[in-house]
Amino acid sequence: MKKTTLFLAATAALTLGASAASAAPWLPIIERQAMMNDRIDAGLARGEITPSQASLMRADMASLVSLEGRYRYGGLSSREKLDLDRRYAAIDDQVSLAMADGAVAPTPLAALEDRKLEIESRLEAGIRSGQLTPAEAQVLRDDFDAIASVEADYRVGGISPSERSDLMARLDDLSARIHVSRTDDDRVYGYNRY
Repeated sequence: MKKTTLFLAATAALTLGASAASAAPWLPIIERQAMMNDRIDAGLARGEITPSQASLMRADMASLVSLEGRYRYGGLSSREKLDLDRRYAAIDDQVSLAMADGAVAPTPLAALEDRKLEIESRLEAGIRSGQLTPAEAQVLRDDFDAIASVEADYRVGGISPSERSDLMARLDDLSARIHVSRTDDDRVYGYNRY
């Protein structure tokens, strides 16, 4: 008899707990944005997140808030809430991974956008100085675009430390090829004119 009573009490407690959890109100993304900004600020202060990473994360949050606004126009459905929750979780994972990477690697790697600006500057300088033909520069730009495409694929699930290393190795290789292209002397003899 006592076992039956305990079993019924446990079942009632589980049922009440489940219904209480499902009755929790859904928190709008715009309200979650403030909490996420606090996390990003804390990561920046501790040096676990670079300023360029923080900028990208904030931009992702802003676009998610904008998406929520579009969804709310016709009323927010449960499917739309689920989509917003999924997208928010992806941004939350990016922040967590960035903070974990920062804790493992105290000197954060240069952001892709910073590297892109550096590479573009070097290509333009090579064209101006006559060390690169416009066609050579375009081939190198196409190589960079391919790296950027790989980086975009990696970002879907959050960039892992091995993926970050892969990206940086690809960028280092491209940087070395730019150096070789700018310092080879085939311009002097008229070779490789595209």
